[in-house]
Amino acid sequence: MGEKKHKLVSSTENSRKFDKQINELSDQELKELLLINMYKLALVRAQLEAVTSILIKHKLTTFEEVWKETNDNFKNTI
Repeated sequence: MGEKKHKLVSSTENSRKFDKQINELSDQELKELLLINMYKLALVRAQLEAVTSILIKHKLTTFEEVWKETNDNFKNTI
């Protein structure tokens, strides 16, 4: 249990350090960080769409199965 508490403290400390680093960024740096993350998100989305299309094309799954699984996974993360 002590290890779990240490991880929680470490995680909280890391979160504070991260918040401090974010708050020290200029508006321009924040905009650039946002653009980079938007680009990464768009790339991941394109990759997922490609993989989904390939799986459906090769009849390994259906569009409905993909969306059902996506919905289930999304609900479990909230």
